[in-house]
Amino acid sequence: MLDLVCTPIPNSMASQIAAISMAEEKIRQSDFYMICGRAEARFLNIKKNIELGRIEFDIEVPNQSKDSGWIDLNKVVLIKGLDEDALISVDCRELYICINRITTDEEERLFECTPDYILLLKGRKSPIVGGLCSNLKLAKFDLLYVGIAKIGDSYDRLFAKGHKARQEILANEPQRNPGARVSDETYLFLFKVEPIFLKEFGQESDLQESDLNYYYDHKRLVADAEKAFINILRPSYNSMHYPNYPKGKDGLYDAGYSAYSYSISEGITLNTKFGEMKGGRERDIPMSNDADYILVKGDEITFCISGVDFDAS
Repeated sequence: MLDLVCTPIPNSMASQIAAISMAEEKIRQSDFYMICGRAEARFLNIKKNIELGRIEFDIEVPNQSKDSGWIDLNKVVLIKGLDEDALISVDCRELYICINRITTDEEERLFECTPDYILLLKGRKSPIVGGLCSNLKLAKFDLLYVGIAKIGDSYDRLFAKGHKARQEILANEPQRNPGARVSDETYLFLFKVEPIFLKEFGQESDLQESDLNYYYDHKRLVADAEKAFINILRPSYNSMHYPNYPKGKDGLYDAGYSAYSYSISEGITLNTKFGEMKGGRERDIPMSNDADYILVKGDEITFCISGVDFDAS
């Protein structure tokens, strides 16, 4: 499964975010990344519903989708633990919502979110976020490039030095919304590849200690995942589409697995010239029948669509 280590990062904010030590630490957990495009999401019609204890809003992605939702302040840990007489300030803008506690000395940041962070929480079925039934339409991105860090991590590959495909995208991609900067509409998705192993044993199985060994070569797994996604989705800025996949020297073809699959454990949709791929997860586990997946079995690779090739329920 591909699991995001943080909210998708707009290219225009990348250097500023990467300079923060805590952000760098997060980014270094990733060695599989995607570069995607989408018009910038914005908050609209923000209202404070004191009676219900929530902040209501619309999220709009121009020329794509618009939906209504809310933040349930009663579910935000740092807020629900406050005294009844605590003073709260709410700063609402198109690009962020900040909730602060006012004290005699300073303001303490309790909760801060961007539209894309709210969509990430919604995709993870967080109780903090309500509404937004069209979140997969709002969180639909054009997939432009898939890459990995064969050595090191995504910070080394994308942030510490120049990246050729990233520069090509910024130079060649059109505006998705009139007047917008392409750098604001280009997003860096930083994933870590999380494996789950399944082994079958029957009543007659003669279990050996080696049968319970779940060691794997992480970089080999990442290399195979990159080829699988590129082969199926064919991002326009990847020059090599690996037509011989799943065969290959640095992947899982000869690793001895009877079958393996790849899915995205986030509530996002990747849009390509060859169709869409939806992610999905449940609240407490990063797996869901809502997610499409890539299945590899022997020499065959199959793209399985939730609700079409298998029952999503």
